[in-house]
Amino acid sequence: MGEARMMAKSKAVTAAIANGNGKGAVGRRGDSPLDRVLHALGHPVRRRILRSLVRRDGSASSMSKELEMDLSVVSYHLNQVLAKECGVVELVDAVERRGALEKIYAVRFEALGGGDPFRQTEPAEGVRKMSAEECFIAAVAAMDEAPFGDLPGSTWEWSLARVDAKAWREICKAREEFDRRTLAAVEASRDRGAEKDIHDVVIGAASFAVEDLHKVE
Repeated sequence: MGEARMMAKSKAVTAAIANGNGKGAVGRRGDSPLDRVLHALGHPVRRRILRSLVRRDGSASSMSKELEMDLSVVSYHLNQVLAKECGVVELVDAVERRGALEKIYAVRFEALGGGDPFRQTEPAEGVRKMSAEECFIAAVAAMDEAPFGDLPGSTWEWSLARVDAKAWREICKAREEFDRRTLAAVEASRDRGAEKDIHDVVIGAASFAVEDLHKVE
């Protein structure tokens, strides 16, 4: 590729990202980050798109094939709603294919915060951190296809408890032990190098403070 063509391609990619509501996307004016995520999850097509993007970055073309859906439908929900209206996905690349630019999108971590600014499309060392919105998106989008029954032991359970400082320390230790055992299991799976019976799963233990839901007299 000649220098002039490379420069032209670079300018085209930059323009595509700028015009495609990339990293500067903020969603609908006045909406909170949570409002935008909830709006994004309010349609089954968008839930399927987001679930796909949690696993790996993608374009309207690649996802229409993966999801076996009409390209125009996927393109509308991806570009117009998820990127421009909700601001929960962003344009991260544009690849030249057969004389046209294929826009590549990713989940936008800034929507709820807490995400790794250095995105990884595939898990490193068998596991990677998930942002708050990725976890939320994966859980809600997954409910459409009821995958919680696909693997024995799959669950999505939460509990509300009122504890003192000593109990909180014990809970934190239990969570640390869970993390250690989980990582050991992931590493053992990677070392076995199995090519069959492999699943993408979300794992984690959550513990955080909330405001009292009931006032104790």
